[in-house]
Amino acid sequence: MSASEPSREELLRLVAELNAETEALRRRLDESDWLGGALKQRTRTLDERVKELRCAYGLVRLIRDQRPLESRLRDAIALLPAAWQHAEHAGARIRLGAFDLRTDGFRESAWRQAEPIPGGGTVEVSYPRKFADADEGPFLKEERALLKVVAEALAAMR
Repeated sequence: MSASEPSREELLRLVAELNAETEALRRRLDESDWLGGALKQRTRTLDERVKELRCAYGLVRLIRDQRPLESRLRDAIALLPAAWQHAEHAGARIRLGAFDLRTDGFRESAWRQAEPIPGGGTVEVSYPRKFADADEGPFLKEERALLKVVAEALAAMR
């Protein structure tokens, strides 16, 4: 063996060091993937809360509005689908007094949330098909809370 060639022991030591560095990099990549996934999940959660807040703020404006009730109910029902997790599939219906208003996307369905409106009536949101289970079938617990707020706001519009 010449003086410029590494010995077997040196080669084994270098291989061991490379293996250790490779494993350390692998662990850092795994951690990075986990953090990236956690960040994506947190972003989705915040996006859902923003949609719900937009709906709630819109309802507050409608309560204060002086237009006829039917006009305000039509605006209220238009706010609902966009606030739900699967907005592009959601439909809504408001039954209040003589009014039975529906969005174009509303379908009678097994996948629905309904809430009584204080003083009479109901508000509901439905999906035409099943989605992955969340807190309440395909619905989030925050959507149930929002639906209760919607029902109270509709009662306040009378």
